[in-house]
Amino acid sequence: MDNLTHYLATTLRTLRHQRGWSLSRLAEISGVSKAMLGQIERNESSPTVATLWKIATGLNVPFSVFISPPQAEFPPTFDPQQQAMVITPLFPWDP
Repeated sequence: MDNLTHYLATTLRTLRHQRGWSLSRLAEISGVSKAMLGQIERNESSPTVATLWKIATGLNVPFSVFISPPQAEFPPTFDPQQQAMVITPLFPWDP
């Protein structure tokens, strides 16, 4: 759960900064208090679904942007220069 709330805090701050908005501006547009927005950005509060919905609507982004971290990129499975498959361990090996 910590990772999700950290992701949420980082995403909210990033989206707000990309627009050049202050907390006051986002509070005015979204209808969520400046204090609550600050707590979410500092990862001090876990917002309700209704609060997230208001923020997403105010930022004009899909709700899912706050709850689904971007997928990790997988390493390539084929090296064209070597004409061979690339083997990547899933877990570190420690004999």
